[in-house]
Amino acid sequence: MNPSRVASVLTMAQNSRKPKREERGRRILTASRSRILPLLTLLTLLGLVVSACTQQGGGPSTGGGTDQADPNGELTTRVGGEPDTIDPQKESFVDEIGVTMRVFEALMTADVKTGKVIPAAAKDQPKISADGKTYTYTLRDGLKYSDGKAITANDFKYGWQRLCDPATAGEYAFTGYIVAGCEAWNSMDPKKDDPAKLASAKTDFLSNITVSGNDITFKLTDPAPYFNAIASIWVGAPAREDTVTKGGDKWTEPATFIGNGPFVLSEWKHNEKMVFTRNPNYRTPTKLAKWTVVMITEGAVAFAAYRNNEIDLYGVAAEDLRTIDGDADLKKQVVDGPDGCSYYVGFNNRKAPFNDKNVRVAFAKSFDRDAYINDVQKIGKPSTSFISPGLPGYDAGDTFQKFDPAAAKAALAQAAPAATAALADVKITYSANARNKTRLEWFQQQWKTNLNANITLDPVDSTTFTQLVKKPETLPLMFLLGWCPDYYDQQDWLTTVFSSKASSGRVGYTSKQFDDLVFAADKEGDSKKRDDMYQQASRLLSQDAAAAFIYYGATKILQKPWVKNYYITALGFEIARFTDVYVTKKT
Repeated sequence: MNPSRVASVLTMAQNSRKPKREERGRRILTASRSRILPLLTLLTLLGLVVSACTQQGGGPSTGGGTDQADPNGELTTRVGGEPDTIDPQKESFVDEIGVTMRVFEALMTADVKTGKVIPAAAKDQPKISADGKTYTYTLRDGLKYSDGKAITANDFKYGWQRLCDPATAGEYAFTGYIVAGCEAWNSMDPKKDDPAKLASAKTDFLSNITVSGNDITFKLTDPAPYFNAIASIWVGAPAREDTVTKGGDKWTEPATFIGNGPFVLSEWKHNEKMVFTRNPNYRTPTKLAKWTVVMITEGAVAFAAYRNNEIDLYGVAAEDLRTIDGDADLKKQVVDGPDGCSYYVGFNNRKAPFNDKNVRVAFAKSFDRDAYINDVQKIGKPSTSFISPGLPGYDAGDTFQKFDPAAAKAALAQAAPAATAALADVKITYSANARNKTRLEWFQQQWKTNLNANITLDPVDSTTFTQLVKKPETLPLMFLLGWCPDYYDQQDWLTTVFSSKASSGRVGYTSKQFDDLVFAADKEGDSKKRDDMYQQASRLLSQDAAAAFIYYGATKILQKPWVKNYYITALGFEIARFTDVYVTKKT
């Protein structure tokens, strides 16, 4: 998630890790896996979603797998805009992650059919020490980068080094803090701190990742039942030191963006398209020869492109349903599946009026989620808590944020005078497009009717929106985001997004009680105790109204008949598996 995943276009209109996120990711949703959302593009509605993870048991595979694959087949899909970055050690939004996971492969991966973490570049499950603090992975023999250069365990070590290096300034660096020495080094200021101390911190960190032949061993600060899942996401992708050095700030351009994954980034026409071609040196050749991703901001334009056979997949939005229902051919091309993403109104908890809990509670209780789904969104399920159904930690009993105009007005009446005064200047910032505007106008009217609050709409372009919500100093007062799971664990939702140490958290929420619960749960070996602590933390999050939860996503896509094995899971396709999808001869 997203999250990372954090996750990246609030597809409140739908679509889609996911870090990836919120966008989620990955993960964190602001555009879409997160997927956001997961799956097809991610920049469809209110912003950009970051981040990502998987649902138990996987999800449907779209299209049958019985037709013969075209060995020269090309798939064309769409994203909502230019990614802010595709550096695996910097990114957090789903669209960004989707690029990285086509081009790179981590030590482990998520099985889209079972939801379990399985070997990828590693050949087996890791060896774990008795105290749970040491993980050793062994690489497969004969692995190569797309240019033919052999991959070594040191390449993976370099990827983790970049993740924890404060100079990288990665959005998901916190996922590496469980490795001893990472947090201490990453928390330093590379421009202000003593160079000798920086060098010492780097040396200390690197001593906790050791390499011996094909083995790479990580020493952790605490037991971490979720570490194997972290080894499956983009943060540890083996960026290559020679190409990073050669390319400098532009190493992510095709000439130096050389990976070990299923595809090669062959072409990037900025703000227009990215072209991926089959990696001839990947251990499992893709069935697609080429995958072209075009950048289309407006959902209506993308829908027209789909109907004109210019793209092969399209994330359905509410505005499209009437047209689809009236077209027999389009109705046959609809595929439904899980999503896994969670969407919310984000508040800047550090600034007035939203530094006052009473104001946040008032806004969270003052819009009718059922009406939103029925009248506007059309796709999805109303939510009053953060973690999505079907994922660990989902809590159907958490209803504190349910629609209650009287309680909302009562909460607002208890707000401090300074917070009340600040209500006069509140704007809600979002990724500008026509469909997002329609949705934001609905929220605007709800707050006017139920709180007598006049909220101004603040549209910005999608890249600017992503940049604004990534930094505490530029975080808007109010905004729309989503989060898609990066991996199958509550830790990825609660600690990753809302703890005080989470760089993917986009709301500035700080609670010692929340932190104590999630940090203890993160290393708890007893699953029952762990679940109980996470649930307490999740309910506290809702009651503090760190964000106002809106709905859980569902995936509805249009898919051309020639597209096969396009998996739909709660993890999202953008960070799952790319080798199985294929196209038949187009007729």
